Order: sequence, then structure tokens, then C-alpha cells
Amino acid sequence: MSDLISRQAAIDIVEFECGEWSGLAKTIAEEIKQSPSAEQKKGKWISADAMFGGVPFYCSECGENTRDTVMGKPRWKFCPMCGAKMEVTE
Repeated sequence: MSDLISRQAAIDIVEFECGEWSGLAKTIAEEIKQSPSAEQKKGKWISADAMFGGVPFYCSECGENTRDTVMGKPRWKFCPMCGAKMEVTE
């Protein structure tokens, strides 16, 4: 079962919560429209050498790295930069 929602559903939620005509709702709606789809990409968090100030993980799709971890594993189940749905490799 997918935990994704459509772009329009996300926009509807933002407009409902913020008010359809608010500047914030318009800005967020525009960002949602321009965001890449997580369904199009699937990547892996690749464990990097964290010694000597290196980053713990990087995205196999876009190469973006993250230090944002929880108990030694990446916090995100998607890449915040490219939107790829992620899995962790050891």
C-alpha cells in the first residue's frame, strides 16, 4: 500500500489549513507543483565513511548527503533534494 498522496490533495490540504488566498498557501502550492515525484525515483542511502568529517550517508540518485540521522540511520525515507524514495544500504 502506498503512503503517497496526489499533488492536488496536498495543495487542497495546504489551502484548507492556510486559507486559499493566503500568500503562504500560494507559495507552498507552487513548491508542491514544482517538486519531483517520489514515484518516479527510487534510490538508496549509501553509507559513506564518516571518519575525518565525512558525511554518514549520500543519495544514490542525486549525490546529496545528509548528517541527519537517528540512531545511526538516515532520518529520511526520501531524499529531501530529489524526492527519491529511499532505502538504506549497509
